[in-house]
Amino acid sequence: MIDKKGLKSMLIFFSIIILLLIFSNQLNFLPYNIRSVILILFILIFVFYESTRPIKDLKDINRVYQRKSLFSKKKALETLKEGLKLENLNYNERLLLHIKIAVEYYNMKDYANAYKSFKKVVEEILKNDNLKIEEKFLIKLIGTYILNDKKEEAKKIYYRLLSLGRCEKSKLVEDMIKS
Repeated sequence: MIDKKGLKSMLIFFSIIILLLIFSNQLNFLPYNIRSVILILFILIFVFYESTRPIKDLKDINRVYQRKSLFSKKKALETLKEGLKLENLNYNERLLLHIKIAVEYYNMKDYANAYKSFKKVVEEILKNDNLKIEEKFLIKLIGTYILNDKKEEAKKIYYRLLSLGRCEKSKLVEDMIKS
């Protein structure tokens, strides 16, 4: 899936650079430093444009989240939470954001907040009939419950998800809830 907005922005950016390179001969009357400043100025304008572009849908949330996650996990998490406030997201997109928030808390080793987020996700998954959980996510979910001393609750959730066919049987998860 191609992000058309991002592609359009990149095409505009590269067009400006190509135009500057083509017309650099006409700018020979300017010192080299000023030509460099002009090029840097156009790059900064583009970066500013990209950073202030409004968040309208899930693609925009993912774009901003990926950019912010390179520098700060907390800011990336804030972006995901802001994304939940968008009114035009459908049920699956909201659930995806809740999952990303839970996993982000888990990766930050903030297991108390991860537990709360995973709890919301489990409630939503149990409501929806056609969702299946991957083993990687299930391991994080059950692990978070265990780390928050909710082992019995983790067992109940795992066996309920199994009985409803929402996840595959996992030896690793079963070992986690047995020990």
